[in-house]
Amino acid sequence: MLNKNVTRNADMKSSESISAETAAVNKAPEVTDLKLLRGGGGPTFTEITNVNKEPGVIDLRLIREGRGLTLKDVFSVTRITVTNLEAIEAEHYHLLPEPVYARTFIRTYAGILETDSKPLLQQYENYLKSLDKINDAPEEDYKELPRKGKKIRNIRFLLWVVAAIVLFGLIILIVLVDVNDVMDLFSTRQKSSQKMASIQIPATAPAPNIPVAAPAGSPPSIVTSSGQTPANQGAGDQKQGQILNLKIEAVEKTWIRISADQKQAEQMILSKGDRIERTARESFIIDVGNAGGVLISFQDKPLTSLGKRGEVAHLKLP
Repeated sequence: MLNKNVTRNADMKSSESISAETAAVNKAPEVTDLKLLRGGGGPTFTEITNVNKEPGVIDLRLIREGRGLTLKDVFSVTRITVTNLEAIEAEHYHLLPEPVYARTFIRTYAGILETDSKPLLQQYENYLKSLDKINDAPEEDYKELPRKGKKIRNIRFLLWVVAAIVLFGLIILIVLVDVNDVMDLFSTRQKSSQKMASIQIPATAPAPNIPVAAPAGSPPSIVTSSGQTPANQGAGDQKQGQILNLKIEAVEKTWIRISADQKQAEQMILSKGDRIERTARESFIIDVGNAGGVLISFQDKPLTSLGKRGEVAHLKLP
């Protein structure tokens, strides 16, 4: 009977080198009575070999299981690792070590199961010969050999490319959705706004009765969603050749659109602390998505409040 402690130790994978494993195999005692391994009676060798339907083919796993043995039991006696035993049984010879060691393992395993090792060794030799044929094949034949590893690498690379494209598309989508939300808000409030209001720009020297003395800046007109319509106050003619200066500072995240001298408008989203400055010769048309989120100065003079937070304001300066 096998000692239970020996069976537990068989669970641990051997960390020894192949040469050490072979040395252990060579030192292992020859087992002549299989009853010592299987711990009792079992089918005879004749009964096991009858399981193989094809002549000359030996199924080591069926023989071992028929004798009531586990791979750990065989390991405890032969010191051949379970990995190598499984490779021998499954005829996965590419998993075995160098031929000089593999032949010893096959011969020892067959001896433990009391089966002829010659067919097994011959099958292993045929495998080695097939490798030689592949190595001797011309270069054209090598191109036809499957390259599983290369295919896997190509698939992984393709997956990474697809993932990068998807991620890039999501980023663009998020940015566009954010801008579209502001545009939709502006469009909705613009349609609902029906009343007009105006804001006067402070003038240093008002001259209501003197046409030639125009103020430094003409009063702008403004439309707010609140519907307030302050009375328009005096406006003067702009001096010829005067450059109009506009400064905008954001105190909150705000969408704005600016058109100078009736040219194509530019729109942008300003974050808190952002500042911009524009110049024109005739006028500015300004749309603000958050009236309470910006401070506007025209001709270096600050405008009064454009409206409340979240309101949409429309200005024309001067």
